[in-house]
Amino acid sequence: MGQLDQRAKEFFGRPEIFAALFNGYLFDGKKVLFPEELVTQMPKEVFTGEKCEELFLERERDLFMQIAFKQGKDCSFLLLGLEAQALPDASMPVRCMLYDALTYSMQLKAIRKEYEKSHPGGGIRAFLDGLPGGARLAPVITLVLALSDTPWPLSRELHDLLAFPNKDLAKFIPNYSIHLITPGTMSEEDIQPYGQELAAVLLAAGHSSERETIRKLVLGHDAFRNLDQGAARFITEMVGLDFKFNNKKEKINMTEAWISWEETLRQEGRQEGIETGFAKGREEGREEGREEGREEGREEGREEGREEGREEGREEGREEGREEGQRRGAIFALWKLGKTPEEIRPWLMLNFAMTEQQAMQEIDAFQAAFHEGEL
Repeated sequence: MGQLDQRAKEFFGRPEIFAALFNGYLFDGKKVLFPEELVTQMPKEVFTGEKCEELFLERERDLFMQIAFKQGKDCSFLLLGLEAQALPDASMPVRCMLYDALTYSMQLKAIRKEYEKSHPGGGIRAFLDGLPGGARLAPVITLVLALSDTPWPLSRELHDLLAFPNKDLAKFIPNYSIHLITPGTMSEEDIQPYGQELAAVLLAAGHSSERETIRKLVLGHDAFRNLDQGAARFITEMVGLDFKFNNKKEKINMTEAWISWEETLRQEGRQEGIETGFAKGREEGREEGREEGREEGREEGREEGREEGREEGREEGREEGREEGQRRGAIFALWKLGKTPEEIRPWLMLNFAMTEQQAMQEIDAFQAAFHEGEL
């Protein structure tokens, strides 16, 4: 089992996430299934022959849960299976059909066994007049979640896999269609019924190989600003991000985490464009600082003493020049990478301890200088 598969089982195996997923798919987001009412079932399903124990078949689902529906004194059950697919699988219609068939077979076997308790040796007659005692099987729904950013390119129903000698035969062969969620084809409107945690996961899954699109989503979409640890870690695993989270925090702001991550990459030299921009900014800042330092040093030197004025002027000029150069260099590099003012603003606020107004003023000054040809 791959690491992503294990992460998927851990994340979607949480009752609140499992319920949200099925509520979104089955009931358009209406809360019909409640986490506290879900009961985890053994995912392994086994079939053995009635008279030949060597006839043996075993399959294991990713996740399998049961929920009870009470109507007065009556109680009925619904069984829900989930298959999270990191890669497409053309055999899914047969796989899901087999999962469901084994579940129904195990239910029938349990009914027959219960019948034989009151009718010793009469198991063969258990189903002659329908299911004994008015028994009914619990329905099974198996949902396939494609954790990829491309449309499902393969079969969605059994008939897609069959080679019919004559097309007229198709109507005589029962078909089996899978219930499939493909985030790569879903709009934001399609994702809304699944709730905030799953919305972020589905948005990320729908663009998992598009790094720039993921960046824009994380920096600009509200769904990524208040995630629990499990959702945040699953997203980073799914899209291949090297984020480090504070384990003591219950909620994670992935927007802030992304900005911090980019800063770490810059410091390590991984973002050559930003690093080059900072280098250029530092050099320009030093040059401007020297000139401003000389001028301020001369002016203050006339009043307080030439030597002391020059020294203080140089130092203050260099410091101011360096800081301004760093800011301008950072803005220039981010702008060259195609970043918008809305994306640059939070970066300046985080790295230069600026207020939102100061950051916007700095960006406006940069744009004015650029349009006037000063940069």
